[in-house]
Amino acid sequence: MAKYSIHAGHNANVPGAQGYIREEVIDRQIKDATIKYLRAVGQTVYDDTDEQGKTQNENLSSIVRKINAHSGLALAVSIHLNAGGGAGIEVYQYDSKTDTVAARVLNKICAVTRLRNRGPKKNQSLYVLRHSKPPAILFECGFVDTKTDAEIVTAKTDVIGKEIAEGILGKDINKENQSSQPSKSTSVKSVPSRTSPNRSDILFKKSDKGFAVRTLQQDLIKAGYSVGKSGADGVFGPATENAVRVLQKDYKLLVDGIVGAKTRAALSKALKKKKEQPKPPDSAVAPYPETLIKRGSSGKGVERIQSALSIHVDGIFGAKT
Repeated sequence: MAKYSIHAGHNANVPGAQGYIREEVIDRQIKDATIKYLRAVGQTVYDDTDEQGKTQNENLSSIVRKINAHSGLALAVSIHLNAGGGAGIEVYQYDSKTDTVAARVLNKICAVTRLRNRGPKKNQSLYVLRHSKPPAILFECGFVDTKTDAEIVTAKTDVIGKEIAEGILGKDINKENQSSQPSKSTSVKSVPSRTSPNRSDILFKKSDKGFAVRTLQQDLIKAGYSVGKSGADGVFGPATENAVRVLQKDYKLLVDGIVGAKTRAALSKALKKKKEQPKPPDSAVAPYPETLIKRGSSGKGVERIQSALSIHVDGIFGAKT
């Protein structure tokens, strides 16, 4: 077994890039997932993320001190997100020593997210790459200010972390788990095979979360499919999965609860159909449920209020509602 250092960039004192999402929030979710999957197969992993630095220099120097304090590291991995209106994922290296692992991880992330592969880049000016004693690579996992990137990355932080871990090891973690880590406490949930003909069709499934899932839930609600009392909370849980299954059944699709291209197309049809329906008279509006509904409330009651007001229905009582 090898030793690895993984860290997420920036912190609350030194915020990263901001757009549809915040870099220092999402990069930590990816970092946590990467560490989880590496440790699940018995690797020694150090979390060298800095939460204390008050300036960029303090943040970077703290990370490097932590990395260099470990002996025998096979690789140090820095996880960031990009900004500037571009699209896709890229990896930075100090030199060619990390060519193989950098390309392997990058290709795997791009395959699972279907985001643009911006390629590997050599850069000897980046502080962490320049000052880390072990070989180091730095990933920019999508653009925070590009909506498509932000939606997909936010919904797939766990699977991105898994792909980073598999790319680092150069092997499939599920198979490794079955052979050497049979314990339930460390097993990693199986996912569809990469050779499955339908894999490229998968967009969202149970356990995904984030901005994109919330948008999906909003569309399901608009189309008349309930996603549960929590409303559009950004979590693809059992209620959202059930709504997807009902939609798939209505449109005679494979009922698997996974939102792929065909399910997306069916949802678009359902939304169009709902939009073309005549609006019911005012008497059809549901009566007041006799529970307090105010700013901060969420769920079906809020959805009904928003629908009656003909405003955006997301089930969350915010400023506009």
